[in-house]
Amino acid sequence: MVALSFGGVVWSSAAAAQDSDLGEWSEVVSVMQEKLAAVPEAGDPSAVQTLIRQAYYENYQTSGLEDQVKHALGRDVNDKFVAELLNLRNLSRDGASPEALREDSDKVADLLTETVTKLVKAPKVADQWSRVADTIAQVITDAQSAYIKGQADRAFTLATEAYLGHYEADGFENNTIVHKGFNRVTEIEGMFSDLRQGYKDGRDQAQQEKLGKDLIAKLAEDAKFLDSKTQDTGPLGIAGFFSAFLILLREGAEALLVVAALVTYALKAGRRDQLRGILAGVVIAVVISISLAILFGQLSASVQSGMGQELLEGITGLAAALMLIYVSNWILSKSGGKRWEEYIKATAGEKTVAGGVFALAFVSFLTVAREGAETILFFYPIVSGAKTHSDYWFIVAGGVTAVVILAILFVLVWQFGVRLPLKPFFKWTSILLALLAIAIVGGAIKELQEAALVGAHMVSGVPTVVFLGIYPTAETLGAQIITAAVLGVLALLQLRKAKADQPEAGGSEIRSDTPISESNDKAFEENSSREDKKDAVEANSGKEE
Repeated sequence: MVALSFGGVVWSSAAAAQDSDLGEWSEVVSVMQEKLAAVPEAGDPSAVQTLIRQAYYENYQTSGLEDQVKHALGRDVNDKFVAELLNLRNLSRDGASPEALREDSDKVADLLTETVTKLVKAPKVADQWSRVADTIAQVITDAQSAYIKGQADRAFTLATEAYLGHYEADGFENNTIVHKGFNRVTEIEGMFSDLRQGYKDGRDQAQQEKLGKDLIAKLAEDAKFLDSKTQDTGPLGIAGFFSAFLILLREGAEALLVVAALVTYALKAGRRDQLRGILAGVVIAVVISISLAILFGQLSASVQSGMGQELLEGITGLAAALMLIYVSNWILSKSGGKRWEEYIKATAGEKTVAGGVFALAFVSFLTVAREGAETILFFYPIVSGAKTHSDYWFIVAGGVTAVVILAILFVLVWQFGVRLPLKPFFKWTSILLALLAIAIVGGAIKELQEAALVGAHMVSGVPTVVFLGIYPTAETLGAQIITAAVLGVLALLQLRKAKADQPEAGGSEIRSDTPISESNDKAFEENSSREDKKDAVEANSGKEE
């Protein structure tokens, strides 16, 4: 399903790459011209002002067209167009006739087309990311200056803007992930967090200055590398395949393990009604992820849009971890043969029992939704780098290959779980979900740190292990230790209950090595036998009467 979502991104981008005098800006120009054409019929100055404001801020500026015109054609060319746009607004204020407004709006539309045509034909200057890095460097420098003046809060705000408003929202982060990998981004994010925390804690100015300079140097290095990729006019080729493959495989593995464990549990429990809930959770998560990816992709680069994405990932991560703790403990509580037999007897023949359906559906939803939107956003820079039709095929092939491998992994987990005896299955499923909860907690706290909502005190000597959610900060490690402690206490309580439930000699507890299908059949048969006997007694009683 994720493959289908990013497939839509790929082919829509391919369609947009058709020959046009306006190149990649054709859609922006078309929308602006529609608004300009509506000016003469707007009726009053306030309506005209709204149209002009939308054309400038929502289209010309937000799309990045203004920045590109300034950079490639010069500030004078940009200023000329903006002046003509504002003049149209002023004519409306002065009470110009619809004919005069139509003449001037046509003039502005022609100037827009002329300017963008020149932009498309202008020599490409491959320094997009260097300019973003320069902007970030300036914001960090301003933060340092504010800190020296004793304005720690101002410095913290500026450092947050540098990360959320530029590194993340301008696409620097995602492009670095695609071309340099997750480890590099994790390193840069850690430096941003450390810089912000230093301002908040009142760290030595010299130490903060060194950290800021080191961060600026690394950003400049990454920008130079990314610009070299942009300047490369050759096809992506196999690089597009591996970028799509690695991103989808990495982001999908965690969700797959959770969903596979839940599906296997539902099958072993004979609760196929729960499969529908799990599937529904996954489908809803994919739909919402695609919608959020489109929303985040269309939002203007800002601190708010960047924080919104980090906050969403952090909150869903914490919610997913809490639900995994609950489900892990619940499954462990059924690991004793007697308690499992009681559960099976209670639900045998009642496949529509709602117990547990919502919990499993919610876990599958949160697990997939946690990284879904971000995963789709990762594909935007990959697709934008495609230059030939074969590039698009390589990207699709990489994604499909990742999906196939994830499907194989799913089948392996499922088959392994089905073949396990009763008690080991519940024990290892519970352990797997518990470990995933610990990993997800670490990642969730990291997202909240990036949103500047949680502190980030660095711990030296601790390695970064992204897959396990291990990051070298006291907050992430502390949250994982607390989660592990809670899971440990719950496990001990379940062990005590299991000992208390041990049957006396000669009891009829299902052996822990009995295949689950046999225990289900046995419970169902016993339940059915009791019902048959009950019906027989009632029938005989009726005859006697």
